[in-house]
Amino acid sequence: MNISVKDIFCGKDKKITNTKRKEFNSSYQKKSLNNASYSITELGFTLDDQSDKENHGGVDKAICAYSFDYYKYLEETYTLVLPTCAFGENLSLLSITDGEICLGDRFTYGEVILEVSQPRQPCWKISTIIGIKNLTAIVVKEFKTGFYFRVIKGGEVTPKDSLELLWRVYPKFTIEYINKIAFNAKDNQENIKEVLKCPKLADAYKLSLQRRYKNKEFGLQDWQV
Repeated sequence: MNISVKDIFCGKDKKITNTKRKEFNSSYQKKSLNNASYSITELGFTLDDQSDKENHGGVDKAICAYSFDYYKYLEETYTLVLPTCAFGENLSLLSITDGEICLGDRFTYGEVILEVSQPRQPCWKISTIIGIKNLTAIVVKEFKTGFYFRVIKGGEVTPKDSLELLWRVYPKFTIEYINKIAFNAKDNQENIKEVLKCPKLADAYKLSLQRRYKNKEFGLQDWQV
């Protein structure tokens, strides 16, 4: 499997003001990079800030990836106009879906080795910052969340580099599959128990999934709206 990278995005911490959440700091609004090369460490791109370190970033959420193909689908299905980097992603990927990416997948990317650690957990910032009221809910409903990488080996990457699959150990546990069972925990108790045993699942996501399992939750959580 070879995945082309359409764009690399990085953002800086800035203060954002809106009517619902008033004032908060975020690095969600990212810009496309087109220089010769970029450094990646265990915490992601060195040029990318993480404002909310309690819920974003860290070794298990070092790099956020999202399929560029989802933009056209969401725009056509829901009559939306989405800006560039609408989902705050670091990597915009071409011709790939969350149904084709599995937990624990390892990829080479330039000098870097990346490993899929968990699905993206869409929060209220998607709707609030982009200014589309139900966008977070739509992303959850469609199971088009994107996902995170942890960095196994750091190094340099260029805009021309692609992701090449090194190995796959858990073909059943696609990002889409995990989202479908997580967002309907009541009807997927045994499936969730199986995913929770996977050693490649990020610790923070595991805790969240355990709570959803215990409470048999369905759909959005309070912090997502």
